[in-house]
Amino acid sequence: MIEIVLSIQSKKREVIAFLKELKEILENDTFDIDTNFTLIRKKKPNDEEHSTPYTLLDLNYDVWDVVKRLKELTVSEYSETRIDKDDQNPLLLFVFGKNIKGKLVYVKLKIKGEQNRRVLCVSFHYAREQMYFPYA
Repeated sequence: MIEIVLSIQSKKREVIAFLKELKEILENDTFDIDTNFTLIRKKKPNDEEHSTPYTLLDLNYDVWDVVKRLKELTVSEYSETRIDKDDQNPLLLFVFGKNIKGKLVYVKLKIKGEQNRRVLCVSFHYAREQMYFPYA
């Protein structure tokens, strides 16, 4: 089976707007980790080292540590924007690379909901491949 990945480069202003909204949600006084944040923790049987559960265990991280790192994301850590083939609401996933303890962590996320905005973190794992940073 061939997997087709659709990737685009968002404009710098779009990445800035995404990060602004991300931080507004995560830093809001009403932020509730159970309702405003979801971290997908799928195991990858053929590539466990590049899975979220492995990375969290290796870094000794819990979900609050992930949220803390997301608050720190910058435009220079932006890599690409992907088309989400599994969930088109919304269609775009923003991809960042965050250096944590000397290792590059691949972060893929989106903001969901109209009124009740929440963050969905689809990936938080060690990068499998070299990443490109257009605004670094």
